[in-house]
This record gives sequence, structure tokens and C-alpha cells, in this order.
Amino acid sequence: MTWIVGTPYGFGYGIGISDVRVTVGREEYDCLQKIYPVGNFVPMGFAGSVRIGFAMKDAASDFLYTGDDSLAVDPNEVSELWPQEARRVFMTFPEHERHAQSHLMMVSAHPTENCGESPWPRCYVHVFMSPDFRPISIGTNKLGSIGCAQESEPCRKAIEELSNDYTRMSVIRQGEQGTPGGMATMLGIHLTMLLKDAQPKGVSTHLQYCWVYRGKIIIETNDHSVAGRWTAFRHGSGITGQPRAQLDGVTFTMPELATSWEEFQRALGRRRPPADGCVAIC
Repeated sequence: MTWIVGTPYGFGYGIGISDVRVTVGREEYDCLQKIYPVGNFVPMGFAGSVRIGFAMKDAASDFLYTGDDSLAVDPNEVSELWPQEARRVFMTFPEHERHAQSHLMMVSAHPTENCGESPWPRCYVHVFMSPDFRPISIGTNKLGSIGCAQESEPCRKAIEELSNDYTRMSVIRQGEQGTPGGMATMLGIHLTMLLKDAQPKGVSTHLQYCWVYRGKIIIETNDHSVAGRWTAFRHGSGITGQPRAQLDGVTFTMPELATSWEEFQRALGRRRPPADGCVAIC
């Protein structure tokens, strides 16, 4: 299973949060990074066939390449043009890989457009699903998700509540007060505790947080320390460049993650079934 959550937060950045678990036959492993920068101010997460996911990552990097770090793409144009390329890549794979599907989520910050009269860039989350990869746009301050975990009752309920319950989401937003990027941390903490409590099948409690600013993408983990009844997380994205608090005695630490198809194959070693048949969705 996979669970990747995204929201185009209305205060200057977009958020992507991803688990790291893959399914190989009947076995599950926490070993895969599923969200990556693929363009200036554009990361993409993938679920479904791992092999197709990495091919989509590489194709998106080529598709969004500008040749100049000072240039960035218009997210709305990307949402219109990317599906044709995604369909082309998808159809190059054999049927057994395509059967595992391919779900993609792009989070982006517009290079010039702001949210109304505010100084904050307008952010976007677009979801693309095989076989047609027709773009689905997630509304501002709403949550979207990809992966089979969205069919899990606790995960589905969490998305609905956080998208529609203003009071509950207001508590999450309070994390931003005095700490740039704090809302993403609060959302990540909320999802971490949800997953630890519900233990939905196939979803890791190890999560990667992704902040998408105009000019920068930051990816970190939900590593945390536990002392008695207290749990300590790092807070905020660190976008200001100020030194961030260190966690003493970290007891929940992200395992080593594969970041390419070759690394993924090596990570699985000689386990069976072979990596060619594995999926990161269900």
C-alpha cells in the first residue's frame, strides 16, 4: 500500500506527505522514497508499480527541465500537457506492470502568481491516475491523496475530516504561528499518530514531509523521540535558515531508502518474488 497526501496550503507553500512502504508478494518493506523534486518548485510523488513510478519520475524531470535554475513552469500548463507524456510512458510497460496502476501527485508553487492580494505564491496539487492520467486539481486548503490507503477507513476519514472540518483544520494551521512551515509539521504529526494508532495494513508510520516554496523544495522525515508520555518532533521547515532544534535520543528513525530502481533492486537483494512484480500501492 501507499499513502501520499497533498494540500496547496494558502500561506505560501504546498505540502506533500508520503509513507515509504512497498509490497512484494505477501511481504512488506519500509525502504522506498516515493516523493522527489522533478522541476523547479515541483515535486512529484508516485504510487502503484514501483518500476513505472521511477520511470514517471525520470520522465517528469526531463519534461519539466528548463535548462535554467532561474526559470520555472506554470503548474496549470503542466497539468494540461503532462497527461499525454504520462500515457506514453505508461504504455511502454508490459501488462503486468500496468495492472499495478500508476498514481501520481504533483505539488507546485506558481513562479509569479500570488494568492489574491497576498505576498504568498499560489500553490497547486494535481493528481494523475492511470490509464488516462486526466488531471484532478485539489482545492486550496483541501487534502488530496493517492494510493490504496485512501480506501482504508481511518485514512479516508482523516482526509474528509481535515478537508471539511474547519475547527479541526484550524488546530493544524496554528502550527504556522511563529514557525514557517509549521502547519506541514502539525499535519505530519497528526498523520503519524493516526497511523500508529490505526495501523492500516500496508502503510508505514515512517513519513517524509515535503514543503514546496517558490524557490525551494525541502524534504525531511518524521523522526521523533519519545520520553515517557511525551513525544518530541522537529517543528517547521527550516526555510528561514536558522539552526533547528536537535532531537536527543531519537527513537523513531527513518530507515535507509532506495531512490532509484537500481537501488530498490539491491535493497530487496535475493528476496522472492522478484522486484519486477512489486507494487507500492496495494
